[in-house]
Amino acid sequence: MIDEIKENFLKHIENNICNGAEWKIISKNKIYHDSIGFRDLNKKKSLDKDLIYRIWSMTKPIVSLATMQLVEKNYLSLNDNIDKYLPQFKEIKILNKNSHNINETYLSPSIPTIKQLLQHTAGFTYNSSDNIIGEEYDRRKIFLSGEASLEEEVYNISKLPLLFEPGTRWHYSVSVDILARILEIITKDKLINILKENIFFPLQMNSTNFFIEEDQNINLVETFEYSKNNNKIQNLSLDSRKLINYFYPLNNKDYSRGGHGLFSTTEDYSKFAHMLVNGKNYNGKELISLETLSKIRSNTLDRNLFPLEITSVNTIKDEQYINDLKDYGWGLGFRVLMSNSENNSYGQIGEFGWSGYASTYFLVDPINKISAVLMMQIIDGDRIIKHDFYNSIFKNLDKI
Repeated sequence: MIDEIKENFLKHIENNICNGAEWKIISKNKIYHDSIGFRDLNKKKSLDKDLIYRIWSMTKPIVSLATMQLVEKNYLSLNDNIDKYLPQFKEIKILNKNSHNINETYLSPSIPTIKQLLQHTAGFTYNSSDNIIGEEYDRRKIFLSGEASLEEEVYNISKLPLLFEPGTRWHYSVSVDILARILEIITKDKLINILKENIFFPLQMNSTNFFIEEDQNINLVETFEYSKNNNKIQNLSLDSRKLINYFYPLNNKDYSRGGHGLFSTTEDYSKFAHMLVNGKNYNGKELISLETLSKIRSNTLDRNLFPLEITSVNTIKDEQYINDLKDYGWGLGFRVLMSNSENNSYGQIGEFGWSGYASTYFLVDPINKISAVLMMQIIDGDRIIKHDFYNSIFKNLDKI
C-alpha cells in the first residue's frame, strides 16, 4: 500500500499537479506516517513531516463534534431553532424562487434548527456559490476580514435572506460558522476554549489552533493552486468570489471561525480522526458516546435531497468533471458513504470524514478500524490525487 501511495505521488509531482504531501494512516495497531515532495514549486525545499497546514473546512468536523458533545451534556438540542440563541434570525426571509433581486423575499415559514446547521440544509450559502446571495456575501465582504469577530460576521449574515426554505435542499454553506457562534453563547466562552477543553486537550492536539506563534511561521506550508486550464499547480491568483480571499491570519490570537480558520499538523489531525473510530482517545477516555457517534456518522438526509454536490462560480463541468459526493449521504457534520459506483468502487460503506479547500482530506472506516489523514496545500487540487490515495487504502485492506 505505502509503495503504491508513494509511486502515485511521485507521478503526480512529476506531472506538476502536486508539489508535496504528508499522510498518516492508522489501521488497527499499525501506523503509516510519511511525507513526499517539496514545499516550493522549484522543487528545492523538501516537504518534511510535522509541518503546519491551513486545514480550511476540516475545521467544520471539529466544531460539529464539539456541538454534539454539548448536546450530550444538554446545553442544547438538535431540534432547537437558532433564534433561541440568535434572536436576529427570528424573522429570517427567503429569496423568491428564481429571483435575481436580493430584495424579492418572503418571510420564512420556519426557522433553521441546530440539526439543519449540521446538515447544511438550513438555507445559507457561501461567497463562492453561484447565486445572488453568495454574490451579496462577497459584496458585503463577509468573512473577508481578519479583524471582524465571529459575532459580527454572523450578525451580517442574519441581515440577508436564505437561499431556500430550511430543510428543502442540501447546500454547502457557512452554517457551521453560525453554529460556532451559538456554542460561544450557550457556554459563555470563546470557541477556541470550547475546542481546547473538549477536544484538543483530551487528544493532546497541541499544535492545533486558530493562530500560530510567530516563530512557527517558518513551519507553515505554502499554499498553491491547481490550474485546470494549464493542468499544473501554480502560484495563487486572487480572483473575486474565490474562497482563497477569506482572511486566514497567522498570528491573530483573537481570531476564530466555525467553518475554516484552524491550523493543524498531520499528527494532530490524525488523533482527532482516529478518535472517531470509537469515540475514545489513546488512553481510553471517552470524548463522545458510541450512541451519539453512530448518529454523527449515519446519513440523516431524505433521499429527495440527493445527489449531494458542491459547485462554485468557478466550477467547470467538462467531460473530466467528477462529483465526488455522488455516492455519499450526510450525517451530522460529516459525509457518509452510502453506495459504491464507478466513482467509488473500493470504499467501505459507512466510511465517513471530510476535506478542506486546499486539498486536505481525512477518512474514517469504523468497520475496519482505519483512519487516514492526507495533508496538502493546493487550492482546487486535481481530484485524481485524492482518488489515488483513497483507492490505495481500500484496495489493500487485506494488507494493512
